[in-house]
Amino acid sequence: MTPTASRRSSAGSGAPDQRRRAIAAVNVLRGDYERWAARCYRIRDKFGRIRPLLLNPVQREIGRIERQLLAHHDQARILTLKARQGGVSTDQQARALHQIWSQPNFDALTLAHTREDTAKLFAITTRAIEHFPRELLPRLGDAQTSEISFPGLDTKFFTGTAGARRTGRGLTIKRFHGSEFAFWDDPEGVLGSVTPALVPIGSVVQLETTASGFGSAAHQFWLEAIARGYTPLFFAWWQCDPLNYRLPLMADDELGFLEDEERDLIARHGLDLEQIKWRRLKMAELTRSTFLTEYAEDAETCWLAPGGMFFDAEMLKSLRLKAPTPIETHLGGTLEVFMTAAVIGNTRGTGPAPETIVIGADVAEGIGGDRSTFSARTRSTFRPVATFADARMPPKEFAAVLNEWGRKLGMAMLIVEKNAHGITVLRHLRDDHQYPLDRIYHRRPLDGPADNESERIGWATTAESKPLLLDAGREMFSAAKDGYAGVPPLEVVRDAFGVRRNDKGKIELTGKDMLVADMLAWIGRSSPDYVFF
Repeated sequence: MTPTASRRSSAGSGAPDQRRRAIAAVNVLRGDYERWAARCYRIRDKFGRIRPLLLNPVQREIGRIERQLLAHHDQARILTLKARQGGVSTDQQARALHQIWSQPNFDALTLAHTREDTAKLFAITTRAIEHFPRELLPRLGDAQTSEISFPGLDTKFFTGTAGARRTGRGLTIKRFHGSEFAFWDDPEGVLGSVTPALVPIGSVVQLETTASGFGSAAHQFWLEAIARGYTPLFFAWWQCDPLNYRLPLMADDELGFLEDEERDLIARHGLDLEQIKWRRLKMAELTRSTFLTEYAEDAETCWLAPGGMFFDAEMLKSLRLKAPTPIETHLGGTLEVFMTAAVIGNTRGTGPAPETIVIGADVAEGIGGDRSTFSARTRSTFRPVATFADARMPPKEFAAVLNEWGRKLGMAMLIVEKNAHGITVLRHLRDDHQYPLDRIYHRRPLDGPADNESERIGWATTAESKPLLLDAGREMFSAAKDGYAGVPPLEVVRDAFGVRRNDKGKIELTGKDMLVADMLAWIGRSSPDYVFF
């Protein structure tokens, strides 16, 4: 065989091997999104440079949760609450393009909350297509204002505006990304129009947002995320951008005295002084409430706007950071205990100075929604002893729980709100459980004597008595701030964040069940002994 013939033979045999290697390499990219992003996807960074998409920890974590949900449930539903600049939208745009590039016959959809943001998100995708490796780019469909398609794969990626007429109609959606979900005009309505187009197996819904107003539809969706089948994820500002959210110190002692919450951020989350300096200056630039919304530090205060709040927001923020941690739970996690068994035992009279316990109780119907709650506190120091919350417990069973734990805690003093189903609980305590009447709160008449004992038993929240209850809450939080009372449990503080005046100046306590129970405990603690007959 001549050298020329030999070379031709080698070239001929090498071509299939080269093709196989190329196919294998493409298959790797189809199954490995992170490698594909680094190899094929280009973004513009904060300095205007075009560079590969190298995933940051936030993007990796969201992807990890998505894979985990798909493996266990054949679908993924994720709601991400975040600070600004975490790269979540960029990552989701890239994941959508990766899907239509790697999986034939399925489409992807992104919805933003304004047309301007829709254009920005679509620009991310068009830029990626412009810089996509030519040898790996399938044939593109006709140019569209907000759509990328690969006709040979029968796939499309549509980027639109939430609430617009076309929200992905005609698409077979396997991946849906909702950007700034909290700012959509009708978040649940838009979701309702999109979800019928999702494929039943393997579909992904990724909702991501910064916080909007307290009590908004999106805030309620966040609070109910797990019940709605979504996995809630939260990323604080120091997680979203650990490199740029900092300022160098000019001197070691430049910051001077650190506030309590600054020390807490350092202790709990490992922040350094450069990050604290950036936080101070950014907060001064934006105002505190705007900073905590745009650059979230926790999943509660980011929803706040101080306007209309009944309780002082700064005081609640400070108390939230100091809230006690339960040391044990009972009754399937509905009852949390904050004191050691030795201290609780002391309340039974086994120690040298038994401590009286007061228990405030708010009663619900037990069919979901509002919860039946109680808060047990020491009377002298008002330290948290235990809390209970259950939305599904009927009043009769709740009376049994109050009886059991009231007796466990040394025949605690019970202050039960008697409105609606509360009177049922009081009757069961008195008649079925024979709970001593002298340990059950009896309302002291505000404007004259009551006719009989049954009218006086329990606390009735009325137009006349509600201000007393709210004033008790203010006293309770102020005493905790000043160190004269124990710091309330976290659920109490969370409820207090939501107590607001409406446009008519009226204050509602509906749904603030743990707060109401704790305020009732304060009422009982502050009441003279003769109110407990």
